[in-house]
Amino acid sequence: MKERPNILIVDDIASNLIYLKIILKGIDANLIEAESGYEALEKIKGLDLSLAILDVQMAGMNGYELAIRINENRTSNSVPIIFLTAAFPNSDQILIGYESGAVDYIIKPLNRKVLISKVNIFLQLYLQKQVIVESREELLRSEIEIQKHKDQLELLNHHLINAREDERAAIALMIHDEMGQALTALKIDLGLIRQHISGNEAMEKMEKMVQTTNEIIRKVQRISSELHPKLLTDLGLSEATEWYCSEQADRTGLQFVMDLDNMMNVDFNRDLAMFRILQEAVTNIIRHAHASIVHITLQSSETETYMEICDNGIGFDPEIARNSTSLGLFGMIERARQCKGTLTFENNHPSGTIIRVSLPHKNQ
Repeated sequence: MKERPNILIVDDIASNLIYLKIILKGIDANLIEAESGYEALEKIKGLDLSLAILDVQMAGMNGYELAIRINENRTSNSVPIIFLTAAFPNSDQILIGYESGAVDYIIKPLNRKVLISKVNIFLQLYLQKQVIVESREELLRSEIEIQKHKDQLELLNHHLINAREDERAAIALMIHDEMGQALTALKIDLGLIRQHISGNEAMEKMEKMVQTTNEIIRKVQRISSELHPKLLTDLGLSEATEWYCSEQADRTGLQFVMDLDNMMNVDFNRDLAMFRILQEAVTNIIRHAHASIVHITLQSSETETYMEICDNGIGFDPEIARNSTSLGLFGMIERARQCKGTLTFENNHPSGTIIRVSLPHKNQ
């Protein structure tokens, strides 16, 4: 429930104050009455005033002085003042009144309809102002709540990315240790069997089995490396990028042209983010771009690591990329954002797409 607005009425003549109260009786507001400026200042301490109706000529502290005192600490929320005066003020008095906060003058004897009409106008303005203030406060609360949820989502995304990397590392280790060892043992057993069999047909079948086993071992090694690139840990981003592009070239026939700075592994998390962005970008090129050549540029400065991935495919609308619901594209953007970096998509004229990634170093 909204609080009723407060109206201050001040006149040092008791009969005039009573008359004011009678006129304003039907106004939906709290009337705070005082017979002097000093009494008024005491009564309004800590109160939010919507309007003040002040007699100009009062003993001790006149209406102009009281108006100044009322508004001296209300720079952003001044109280509108209606001055009551027995004689029409001259230009100097009008100027003093407006400088002290006046919004209107009313000449005595008071016209009831005029006073009520003007008071109602100021009350409506006050209530509209309150609605705006409340709307602003509600908007601020909503923004705070949205930011809170955004921070929680960012924390969740960060946790999910880390959890996925941990899971990939665990799967890669399991594939390498269990499947790799089992396949190696199978290869050794096949080699022993091959030494004790005869007949061309049996030998041919055995050779095919050995070749198939070798191919499976290579695939297991590749899958394990893509899940958790040991080269990235041991030799850094440049070597891991060169290895990955070479693997994709052998597997798909896609031609990679690389310009890679030789970089030391100084920030594994940043390098891992860049490597995952590269993986997703190349995967999208292979699946959708119909490209034949991909140019990879990798550079490092004192402040950032920069990668550019450019293909000669059919291209796509960058706006669609920015608003895409694709988990792959979202993952690329999210990894760059978590590293406080930038990722952009552009059409590459005359054909293809350019992806630019910039990740700042930790000390920046």
